[in-house]
Amino acid sequence: MRRLHLLAPILAALALLGVSPAQSQVPPTIKLVVGYPPGGSSDTLARLLGQALQDSLKTTVIVDNRPGAGGRLAAAQFKRAPTDGSEIMIAPNALTTVQSLVYADKLGYSVLDDFVPVAKLASYPIALSVPGSSSIRTASDLSAWAKANPAQASYGSSGAGGMSHFAGLMFAKAAAIQWEHVPYKGGAPLINDLVGGHVGAGVDTVIDHIEHARAGKIRIVGIFSQKRYALAPEVPTLAEQGIKGLDIEGWFGAFVPAGTPPAVVARLDDAIGKVLADPAFKARLNKLVIEVSYLHSNDFRKLQAAELQAWAPVVRDSGFKPE
Repeated sequence: MRRLHLLAPILAALALLGVSPAQSQVPPTIKLVVGYPPGGSSDTLARLLGQALQDSLKTTVIVDNRPGAGGRLAAAQFKRAPTDGSEIMIAPNALTTVQSLVYADKLGYSVLDDFVPVAKLASYPIALSVPGSSSIRTASDLSAWAKANPAQASYGSSGAGGMSHFAGLMFAKAAAIQWEHVPYKGGAPLINDLVGGHVGAGVDTVIDHIEHARAGKIRIVGIFSQKRYALAPEVPTLAEQGIKGLDIEGWFGAFVPAGTPPAVVARLDDAIGKVLADPAFKARLNKLVIEVSYLHSNDFRKLQAAELQAWAPVVRDSGFKPE
C-alpha cells in the first residue's frame, strides 16, 4: 500500500502530460530513419547523433537507411511508425520543404499533418561554384559570361526538383540572366563534371564543394547567404557581391510521427538539445563543415511552416513539373 501511495502523484502527473507510464520510458531500441544510402551527410549526421544519444539515454540507437525517391520512400513509410519515440526520422529540408511542394500531388503524406518536428539539428549554406580552370571568379564574372555565351550558359544541380535546382533559378532571376539547368543524379557526378570542366557552373551544398574548392579543383563563386559561413569564412556571399535577397539555408531536422504524445516529443527534444550543446559533438560536426543550429520543437515547427510558405511561390513560378 505504501508503494501505491508513492506512485499515485507520479501517475497523476503523467496523465496530465498526456502520456502513459509505458510511454514515459525510453524505448529499448531507437531507430534513426534516414531516407538516403550510407555515406551521405544525412547518414553521417544520424550516426554521430545516434552514438551520442545512445550514450546519454543509455539505450541502443541504430541508423535505419531506407533509400529511394530522394527520401520520399522513407517518409511515406515513417508516417506509420510507432508513436512511442522508438523511431525518429532525420531529414534535410530538401525533403521536408522543397520536395513536399514539388511532389505535393504525388505524396502519400503531409509534412505538417503527419510528422511532428522534434528539433532542428544543424545547418549549412548552398554554394555556387565553377570549375577550377575557369576564369570566372565573381558573381559579376559569371553573369557576364552567361550573357555573352547564351548557348553555353548552363548550371548543374544534384537533381531536378531539388533545392539546388531552384537556387540556380533564383540566382538567374536576381542576376538577370538565362541559363539551362542540367540535373545530375546526386552531388558526386556533379562534382566530377565541375572538376573536369564539363559544366559551366554548379549549385549544391557547401558540404560537398568545400574540400574540392580548397584543393583548387573547383572555385566557389559565392554562397546563398547574407553573411559568411563560420566554417568556411574564406568564401564570399552572393549578397556582398551585389546579388541581394538570396538567403537559402539547408538544414537537418528530427521528426516523429503525428500522434506521438507531447511528453515523448519533449523528452527527445531535451535529449537532442543536450547532445547538440556538447562542444565535442559540435567539433565533430564542424569537421564535416556542418554547423549546429539547434531549435527546440515549437520554434522548429514555426520555421518549417515559414519555409513552406516562402518556397511555394518559387516552386510554382518555376513551372517545373516532375515526371
